[in-house]
Amino acid sequence: MQMGKRTGLAIAALMAASASAAHAQTNCASLKELRFPNVRIQEASTINEPVAHCKVTGVIGKELNFAVWLPEKWNGKFVMGGQGGFAGAVESQAIGMMNALAKGYATAGTDTGHSGTVAGGAWALGDMERIVNYAHTSIHSVSELGKATVSARYGRPADKSYFAGCSNGGRQALMAAQRYPDDFDGIIAGAPVVDFVGVAAADVLVTAKMYPDPTNLSAPVLNKIDREALGRAALAKCDKLDGLEDGIMTDPRKCQFEAKTLACKGPNKDGCLSPAELAAVEAIVIGPREGNKIYHPPFPWGGEAFDAGWGRWMAGTRDAVAPGVPSLFYGFGVGFMRYFVMQDPKWDYRTLNLATLGKTAELIQKTLSPNNPDLSTFRASGGKLLMYHGWSDSALTPLMSTAYVDKVYGADPASKSDVRLFMLPGVQHCSGGPGPFRIDYLDALDKWVSGAAAPDELEAGFEDGRGARKVCAYPKLPVYGGTGDGKSPSQFVCK
Repeated sequence: MQMGKRTGLAIAALMAASASAAHAQTNCASLKELRFPNVRIQEASTINEPVAHCKVTGVIGKELNFAVWLPEKWNGKFVMGGQGGFAGAVESQAIGMMNALAKGYATAGTDTGHSGTVAGGAWALGDMERIVNYAHTSIHSVSELGKATVSARYGRPADKSYFAGCSNGGRQALMAAQRYPDDFDGIIAGAPVVDFVGVAAADVLVTAKMYPDPTNLSAPVLNKIDREALGRAALAKCDKLDGLEDGIMTDPRKCQFEAKTLACKGPNKDGCLSPAELAAVEAIVIGPREGNKIYHPPFPWGGEAFDAGWGRWMAGTRDAVAPGVPSLFYGFGVGFMRYFVMQDPKWDYRTLNLATLGKTAELIQKTLSPNNPDLSTFRASGGKLLMYHGWSDSALTPLMSTAYVDKVYGADPASKSDVRLFMLPGVQHCSGGPGPFRIDYLDALDKWVSGAAAPDELEAGFEDGRGARKVCAYPKLPVYGGTGDGKSPSQFVCK
């Protein structure tokens, strides 16, 4: 680790304007008196849950809100946490997903510079400054401030600095690696949005098939009974391909199930698919295409039967997410196009044109999407990137992560020593699902950054605590050995 780059410069710049030098520890209440350029500290208070810590809150500039959590029993390290969805409230996924505070990490979070709901994008209308803050500058600014606050509190800078996030937080993680390669020693990027415009285009095209009449959002074309029928049929076709019939597909890319096998032979009824229902399914599993060109990767089979899968994301009922927002695809996809790209709150989602979208969204794509496979600067400074994605993710196709890492490895095969991706069978968005997803990513990253070999495999526990499996560094997959119930890592080998 290069201490001068990761911590020293940030602290030197900020602490120069502070009356408190970073050589003696500062008690919690006194942190409210810290003075940083363009920063207002609002509160510094002692809190006992989940562990004893000092919480510092404030604002950078006019509206970039932040919080820094400083544990009483500090492990000497700092982790910046990401924010999900469209952000809008101060959050640190390092606390919520990685349990960082309880582990002794000092951590920081932000609202990315606006107030709003996780699926509400109206704040972006006509405000490029807010969009840029949301895109990447907020995490850089708050992490720098967080490091300075750590130094003031404990009398010395952090030994290691990390970033951890999933979904939009995963996008922020890749942004940090690409745009701010000296900010962090190690980065955890879960289910990242690599291609924001592609994701939104896929969301909108699915929405147009699922809710063909924008004046009637009471129910989707594809109902729960039909989704469950799809799920049963896909598993019946593909569950045994990995040698273990357990409701989990180890590699859903191999599943050749075709939805048309459920086409209604006569009148439409629950459990068979009408032409409109088949069109909605195909929008998901074939994905957006411009002629014969794949515009964005499709979704593999695996999430269709779950309410937290296709149900919540693609096929919700009236007001399921918010008033007037039946699904998260509607909220994120239509909202993104209306407020970020088209700058028109009344834009009709049925009018999306993939042929012209690239030009229309060019600036937004460059601002928001961390799709650069060149991680050489981050790697040259000693940085390590640990990625993960669930194979049954219904929010962001897992094929987006595999495609990105393929490009990273293709651009520089040596990057495999510093970049690892773990694909999680049966796991939904960030967590959840029938597959094993309980993994201590922060511990794995810390060991790797601290000198351990790059991880080839990780142990993943099931949600109910009954058993675990081995997950493998991409492109390898966990192969079942043929004996046992599939609930022990020893029953699998990475191949």
